[in-house]
Amino acid sequence: MSRSRVVIALLAVLVAILLQTTVFGAGRIQPLGVAPALVTLVVIGVAQEVESEYLLLIGFTAGMLMDLIGSGTLGLWAMTLTAVAYAAGRLRGRLREGPLNVVAIVFGLTVASQFLYVLLGTLFGQGTISEPNVLWKIVLPGVWNVILAIPVFWVLGKAFGTQRQSWAV
Repeated sequence: MSRSRVVIALLAVLVAILLQTTVFGAGRIQPLGVAPALVTLVVIGVAQEVESEYLLLIGFTAGMLMDLIGSGTLGLWAMTLTAVAYAAGRLRGRLREGPLNVVAIVFGLTVASQFLYVLLGTLFGQGTISEPNVLWKIVLPGVWNVILAIPVFWVLGKAFGTQRQSWAV
């Protein structure tokens, strides 16, 4: 594993965090009142390019940076994105099997990460499960991530210099 791949992955995560907190931040672009989980999508996309050990480190680093920028309990995003990185690393081969697998994996991992964040937040006293429209806030980021998967995976492929099989639409 070359260090350049890890550096590219960390830069992609930093750009995703920057976009997540500025462009899709509170009071900004949030279609239907819920923003996409861009950092989660980038962690899933990076899973195809780096080894599992580095992927877990990248997921944890992304989560800690999200926790440090946010105002919630420190460690919730770190635990969530580390779990997403682990699952994405285990499913990395299936991401190359076709567009339906990509849709299923991106949607499933995004919804699972949002649910895990809500569950952990509730266990640590944030009361996130009692918020109105919590189901909407869990499922809708998965829909946005499926829509954003094509451009994000394309940019990641260009950044890593990998050639992927193109799918007919």
